[in-house]
Amino acid sequence: MTSSIPLFAIYDADGSVFGELKYALGKCLGKGGCALCDLSHGWSPFGKRSWRQRTGVTSNLTWLHRNELPETLRFLSLEQLPCIAAEVESGIEILIDRGGLQGCNGNYAVFEHLLEQKLRALELNYQTAAP
Repeated sequence: MTSSIPLFAIYDADGSVFGELKYALGKCLGKGGCALCDLSHGWSPFGKRSWRQRTGVTSNLTWLHRNELPETLRFLSLEQLPCIAAEVESGIEILIDRGGLQGCNGNYAVFEHLLEQKLRALELNYQTAAP
């Protein structure tokens, strides 16, 4: 399944060397973490193989760190991160929140399946709402 809806995977981490080090230190000390980071990278700085070879619905995701958000996404609060967001006609809709991402337990296949389900529901919702 692919989608024409713009999709964003937003990390609860900054995309800089300092941000990555801060994230890694917090994770090691048990004082922080990002379920999206666990899905895409785990402990590998190069990313998990399944993430690097993404196809289908996840190939359409734009992966962003919280300090890289375009203007249309800057309204998101830190409490909403990490998340998967979709840009729909009415604005930005969060498809998968922090809890949903945590529920994937770092398993990329589970994440892909969940995202496909959420997109199908979103597209169905917009199809039935159209005149």
